Amino acid sequence: MPTTSTDLRAAAAALLVPGTTCHGFAVERCETVPELDSDAYVLRHTASGARLLYLACDDENKAFAIGFKTPPADSTGVFHILEHSVLCGSAKFPVKEPFVDLIKSSMQTFLNAMTYPDKTIYPVATTNEQDLFKLMDVFLDAVFNPAIYTKPTIFEQEG
Repeated sequence: MPTTSTDLRAAAAALLVPGTTCHGFAVERCETVPELDSDAYVLRHTASGARLLYLACDDENKAFAIGFKTPPADSTGVFHILEHSVLCGSAKFPVKEPFVDLIKSSMQTFLNAMTYPDKTIYPVATTNEQDLFKLMDVFLDAVFNPAIYTKPTIFEQEG
């Protein structure tokens, strides 16, 4: 099992070879990013078409972000309201403010959600691998199983 960043980079290079498949993801390409002293791997989930960018680098921070294209049809700000709404509990984490709880209990070095004119992203970072998995679990459940499906008042409250 790789234990250092250098070991992880070597493991990624051996495993993520363009043209191969890894855990349901087709490895499309790899390129070096000198500005970040990293190797960037672009993968595509074969079942859903979702894209994954993996940066292998020696930074002590471990980061994850999930993002969605959210081009608006009007200027109502619905995607910004939705960004806040999905962070008000989920199927697996039915607490009122899991985002606030994470700020208090996690070793996170960055935790946020951002809505841009054409996309919404949910990034997290931490120096602890187990904490990263916990943060990923909360954020992934928030965006794929938000409590707004069972509690429509959340959306109404945030809007």
